[in-house]
Amino acid sequence: MTIIEDQQAKYLIKSLQHHPSPYVIFCKEGGVEWMNKSAQYVFDTKKINDINIAPIISHGASKKNEVIGSSFQSDLELTLRKIKFLLRSRVHEIPLDKEESFFLIEVLAQSEMALDALKNTISCLENDRIDMAYQKQYDLASGDLVSVETLLRLRDENGDIIPNDKLIPLVEGESLFSLVVLASMQKLKEIFLFKKEKKLDFTVYLNVSAYTAMQENFCKIILDFVEENNLNSGDLGLEITETAELEDISRAAEYFENLKAHGIPLALDDFGAGYSSLSYLRDLPIKMVKLDKDFSRTVSEEDTQELVRFVVTICDNMKLDMLAEGIETIEQQETFLKLGCDKGQGYFHHRPQFLKEFKEEF
Repeated sequence: MTIIEDQQAKYLIKSLQHHPSPYVIFCKEGGVEWMNKSAQYVFDTKKINDINIAPIISHGASKKNEVIGSSFQSDLELTLRKIKFLLRSRVHEIPLDKEESFFLIEVLAQSEMALDALKNTISCLENDRIDMAYQKQYDLASGDLVSVETLLRLRDENGDIIPNDKLIPLVEGESLFSLVVLASMQKLKEIFLFKKEKKLDFTVYLNVSAYTAMQENFCKIILDFVEENNLNSGDLGLEITETAELEDISRAAEYFENLKAHGIPLALDDFGAGYSSLSYLRDLPIKMVKLDKDFSRTVSEEDTQELVRFVVTICDNMKLDMLAEGIETIEQQETFLKLGCDKGQGYFHHRPQFLKEFKEEF
């Protein structure tokens, strides 16, 4: 008899069939046995053999309490058709009769919007509707190209770009980072091949969230990419964008020091906005501070100029590079130069381009 034929499990299945959260039943011997309507929607399937889950380690609590069972959170490794990724889930170990039990997996999402974002992101990555745009970063005084920022672009079924704020912030907490980062790495191979072919010397910065950078296997993904593509020190950099406060600074410092030791410079993106903190400059091995674009928008104002001077002083004292984002006019550029900020990017200098157009400028 399968789990879903058990009388106790039948009641559970009936109650969860139309629940708004995705639920999947996974038996301890391996294999998905059932999923509810919400899971079918998110994974775009009604066939249980489209989904496979890596073995789950039981916490053993169900043996202590055969009536209540146990519950724990875990990043599960899922295989969906031809793609593999980690998904943040709550695992419920449900006891049955005769000392048997099964796993009820609940996909964690904060809202209906998050579920839609999860579904759409999986679809984009599974169907290769992912692209990378590149924006140049310049020395403001000389006009020399110093680095390039990569910008992830996901497309809908019609080929139109989906605004990142409609998807990425909603799925960062769902541990799709492994799939998104791995897909981004595949796209980045193209620009590094182009750099070698043209013998170009600039750092390519990959934009990742602080949440993503703090995942356990993030460093391994990045370092494996550097080794597999025979990259030199400084070829690849990371721009860390904070969408949430770093909870464990010491762990972040350990991860980032490991990356720095392997020649990967780190930039603190959108500095002065969100959760970014001066203590990060002290405690983390940051190479470059990127002023949030709001500073460019208001740089003609005296209060903003005082703040820029303050950050310039800190960067000078700590020997950090500093870059202003969002420069759109010659007046803004000249003001930043006068204030002591010598690097910048924005529409005044260069609009993001996909690789084909980007190559044509060299």
